[in-house]
Amino acid sequence: MKFPADEEVLAHGFRFRPAWWIPRVSEGWGDFLEQLPAGDRGYRTIARADLLDTANSHGLPQSLLAGYVWGAGSSAFLVGRRARVFRDNDSQRMEEALHAVAEMVRRGNTVDAYTALLRGQPHYLKHLGPSFFTKFLYAADARDRQPGRALILDQFVAVALKTVDGWEISRNGPWDPSTYAKWIDHAHGIATVEGVRADAVEMAYFNEGRKIAAGR
Repeated sequence: MKFPADEEVLAHGFRFRPAWWIPRVSEGWGDFLEQLPAGDRGYRTIARADLLDTANSHGLPQSLLAGYVWGAGSSAFLVGRRARVFRDNDSQRMEEALHAVAEMVRRGNTVDAYTALLRGQPHYLKHLGPSFFTKFLYAADARDRQPGRALILDQFVAVALKTVDGWEISRNGPWDPSTYAKWIDHAHGIATVEGVRADAVEMAYFNEGRKIAAGR
């Protein structure tokens, strides 16, 4: 498996239109999207570097939104369904939940933060599953565009873990806390051996899983 260089990790991004998202979130939460690099026909580009910056530069709800924008990428048809998390949760409760789990992850309680966002747990938010809340944890745990302990776990990472490493893991989750703990231990261990960023390992697994899922 090929691990991307730092520059490739930070540049990993997608084109989107802010107009897809801004009307669907609380007032002010999407303003930062208009500050991202502009292209033609109303498109802008969001890169992994922007996701890593957002929690400190703009705020925690904005960081969750950045994860959704980055994760949905250029697929406008996904926006309505994915934006339900902002429509169907009270904005104040969302902010309180995000602050609580961000504090956990920044204290090093990464798996506790993951657990707290699962269905039935204290900070669960309707429609917010691990594929997207691990993007939030990853961004909240980052400093100076360097990852902390938290990493993203999504369907394509899961596909690669199952196919390449032989894990007993479902493609769509939800994944229990022990699986998340095993994944971040695994990724950080590889990063140490290979001398790369831990999120370079995550990106490599994501890319491999996407190829496998597409039958390539």
